[in-house]
Amino acid sequence: MVVERKGVRNEAGYWVKGDGGHKHGFRLLEELQAASATTLPAILEYAANKHGDAPCMGTRQILARERVVENDKKLEKLKLGVYSFLTYREVQDQVVKFGAGLASIGTGDTGRIAMFGETRAEWFMAAIGCLRQRLSLVTVYTNLADDNIVSSLNETEVSLIITSYDLLARTVKILPKCPAIKHVIVMEDQLEGMGTVPEDLKDVAVVAFKDVIKAGESVEASSDMPAGDDLAIIMYTSGSGGRPKGVELTHNNIFFAITGYAIQADIGLGDRYLAFLPLAHVMELATEISLVAMNVTIVYSSPLTLTSVSPKIMKGTLGDAQVAKPTCINAVPLVLDRIIKGVTRVIEDQGFLKAKIFNAALKFKHTVPPSVSKLFDTLIFNKVKEHLGGELRMLVVGGAPLSPETQSKIRAMFGCTVQVGYGATETAASITSTDTDDPRTGQCGPPNHGVLVTLRDWEEGGYRTTDEPHPRGEILVGGPTVSRGYFRLPKETEESFVEMDGERWFQTGDIGEFDDTGVLRIIDRKKDLVKLRTGEYISLGAIEMKLKTHPVLESIFVWAFPGAENCIAVAVPMQDRLRKIADNLDPKGEAKGDTSFANLCKDKAVVATVLKELQNHGKKQGLGRWDLPVGLHLSPEPWTPESGLVTAALKIRRKPLVTHFQSEIDALYGNLGKEE
Repeated sequence: MVVERKGVRNEAGYWVKGDGGHKHGFRLLEELQAASATTLPAILEYAANKHGDAPCMGTRQILARERVVENDKKLEKLKLGVYSFLTYREVQDQVVKFGAGLASIGTGDTGRIAMFGETRAEWFMAAIGCLRQRLSLVTVYTNLADDNIVSSLNETEVSLIITSYDLLARTVKILPKCPAIKHVIVMEDQLEGMGTVPEDLKDVAVVAFKDVIKAGESVEASSDMPAGDDLAIIMYTSGSGGRPKGVELTHNNIFFAITGYAIQADIGLGDRYLAFLPLAHVMELATEISLVAMNVTIVYSSPLTLTSVSPKIMKGTLGDAQVAKPTCINAVPLVLDRIIKGVTRVIEDQGFLKAKIFNAALKFKHTVPPSVSKLFDTLIFNKVKEHLGGELRMLVVGGAPLSPETQSKIRAMFGCTVQVGYGATETAASITSTDTDDPRTGQCGPPNHGVLVTLRDWEEGGYRTTDEPHPRGEILVGGPTVSRGYFRLPKETEESFVEMDGERWFQTGDIGEFDDTGVLRIIDRKKDLVKLRTGEYISLGAIEMKLKTHPVLESIFVWAFPGAENCIAVAVPMQDRLRKIADNLDPKGEAKGDTSFANLCKDKAVVATVLKELQNHGKKQGLGRWDLPVGLHLSPEPWTPESGLVTAALKIRRKPLVTHFQSEIDALYGNLGKEE
C-alpha cells in the first residue's frame, strides 16, 4: 500500500496540513469568508439563505412514556414514532425570535448565559439565539456532579440558565446554591410540556422555551451581530483531574475548527447525521455548525435511544438509528467498544459455529479480495449494519485514543470509513484528523487546515525530537483554534499556554511521533508514564487502550505507583460475561452461596480467571511483561460522569479513581507482597 504524504513542515519547521482534503470544504471556507460569515450566528444565516426549505433538523416524536422496574431499578421506557423536520429557514426564524425574546426576560449585566441541557434541536437554536445577542454561552455537561455544576455557574455569575424538562428538578435543586440566577428557561417535553414548577421557588422566574420565541415575535431583532474575536463560549471541561475549568473560545477559534472539519469530511447534500454526543462539548457543537453550512440534515438522538436495545427504548420500538438511517455520525471510543461487544454477544448467543464464522470474517475481511469481502457483507455484515440503520458510510471518532482493533472491527462490521480526530477543548477540538482515503490504524492524521503542530523534547520520559527513525516529543499546538485561556484562572492559563516565535501555543501533555508521511501518532501521555522499580517505563493509558477491547470489560483503569514492582488493574466487568465465566468454573452448579453480581466480583476464582484472560489478551495485543497487570479488583458499580470517575466523554479520571479505590489498590499491592 502506497500512502502519499499527508503532513509537511512549513518554513518555520512546524507541521502543517499537506495537499489532502476535499475541494468542497475549501470552497465552503472561501464562500463563508467572502460572505463575512465567520461567526456562529452568521454561518447559520448564510446557510438559511442558501439552503432555504431543505430539511435542517429532525426530532423524533414521543408517542408514549411508561416507567418500569428492571433488576430493582426504575427505568423510563419510550414509545417513539417518526421524525419531524424543521427547514433551514424555520430554524433561522426560531433562532432570531428566541434571541429577540431574551430582551423581554433580562439577561443580567455579565453578558453570559448558561446552557444546561441534553443534545437536541432546541439546545442548538437557543445557543445561536443567545450568540446573536452578543452574549457568551457557559456550557456545562449534564452529567457533571452537582458541586461542579454549582461552581461553574457561580464562577461565571450567570443570571439566566437554559435547561430542559428532564433536568428541571435537578436545576431547581441547585438554585439555592446559585444566588445570581434569576431566570430559568425550560426546553419542553413533547408530552409533559414544561413540567411542574415548585410553587415556593423564590426570586426565580421560570419560562418555557416556546414562550420566549412567542415574546420575540413582537420584538425587533437586534442587528448588532458578534465579531470574530468576541468570546463565544466558556466551555467547562470535565478533565481527567481536578474540578472543571472554563475554556474561553472565541468565534474565530470555532470558525477555524468548523472549516477544518468541512475540509476533512467527505459529506454534503443528501447526507444525514445522527447527533447524540453532548452539544456542551465543542467537538459536537463545531461539527453541527459545519454540517449546517454543508447542507447536511441533522437528526437528533440520545445514547439512551440510539439502538433498538438502548435502555429507554420500549419493547417493539425501533432505535433512532434504524429510523433515521444516518450516513455519518460522531462517536467516542467507549461507545464503539460497547457496540462491538453488543453485536458480538448477539452472534455468540446464536451458537459456537456462527460465532466462529463471524469472528473469522471480522478478522480477514480487509485482507481478502473485494469479491469475497462483498460475500462477507451479504452473508454476515449487512444484518449487523442494520443496528446503525444500514446506510452508515462515515464515522468520526474523537474524545479518547481509539485502539487499532476497535477501528478495524468497526470498519469491517459497518463498511464505513473511520476518521480519527485528535483535539482538545483548548484547541476548539481541532488538532489533527485522518483522511478518508487513509485506512491505516493507530494514527490520527496530519494537522487540520490552519493548525500548527510542533514537538518538544521531554527528557524525563526519554522522548526527543532527534529520535530515530521518527521525531518524538510533547505535542504543542498553535494557530487560530487555540483558546485564549481559562476563565479567571491566570495561573492555570500560564501553565498550559506559552508564547513562542510570535505564536500562541497550547501544551497538550501528550507525547506524539510524526511518521514518514507526516501523520501524527499519540504514543504516550506525560501523566500516564510511570517508572517501575526495574527502571522500565510503562504507559498506563496505552495499556488500558489495549486491554479494554476484551469483551469481559465494561471499563478499566491500570495503576502503578513510581517504584512499584508491577502494575495492577481495577475494572468493571460485563455482568453477562462474568456469569458465563462463573458458570464455566462451576458447570454443575455445585457451589453454594450468594451468586449475585456483586459477590461474583469478589469470588477469588472468578477474579483469577478474568485476570488470566486479560493477561493473555494483552500479550496478543503486543503488551510486554511489565505492561501486564499482576493484580485485579473487580467493581460491580459502573463508572459514570455523575460519580466523577469518568469524564462526560467517558474517559477515565485517573486521580479520582485512585482516591476512590485506594483501599482496594493497597490491598492488591499488599497481597502481592505476601506472595513474594
